[in-house]
Amino acid sequence: MRLASILGGTKIAQKIDKLVREGNIVLAGTSAGAAGMSASMIVRGESSSHPQRNSVILSPGLGFLKNVIIDQHFTERGRLSRLITAVSYNPQNLGIGIDENTAIILNKEGHLEVFGEGTVTIVDGSEITYNEIAEVKEHEPFSVCGLQLHILKDGLSYDFFARKPLPPPDEFLLPDIE
Repeated sequence: MRLASILGGTKIAQKIDKLVREGNIVLAGTSAGAAGMSASMIVRGESSSHPQRNSVILSPGLGFLKNVIIDQHFTERGRLSRLITAVSYNPQNLGIGIDENTAIILNKEGHLEVFGEGTVTIVDGSEITYNEIAEVKEHEPFSVCGLQLHILKDGLSYDFFARKPLPPPDEFLLPDIE
C-alpha cells in the first residue's frame, strides 16, 4: 500500500504504465509488490475457512494490471476465502492467488503462464449467478454461486482475455474412453 500511495497517479507511474502497455518493459514484483500491480489490491484480510463479509480490505493499487486482484503467499497462508471475498465484491476482477516460489508471466496477448514450485489459483467471478455478500451482516459467511476456480501449476497457462485455461500439453490430457 505504501508504494501505491507514493507512486500512484504520478508521472513516473504513468510512464511505467505506458511502457508496460507498449511491451517495452517487463514489470515484476513479489509479495506485496505483486499485489500492488493491480488496480485494486488486498491490503488487509483475514484467512478463514469460509468467505465472509468485510473480512477483506481493498485499496487502490498501481493499476498496471486492470481487472485483477492478486493475493500472495496464497496456499501457504490459506487465503482462498479472502480472494473469493474480494472477487465477490468485485466480480469483474479476476482473482489471482500466487504461491510462494511461484510466478506468472502475462504478455500483452493475454497469455498468462505459471512458473515455479507451487500453484496459481484463478478465481473468476464473471459468471456469478447468485451473490449475497451485500445482504449478510459484517463478518458473517455468505453464499456465492457460479464462481469458476482454476488451479494451475508450472507450465500451465490461462487466457486472461477469454478467461479460460489453455489446453495443457498432450501428456497431461485424459484419454478418451469409449
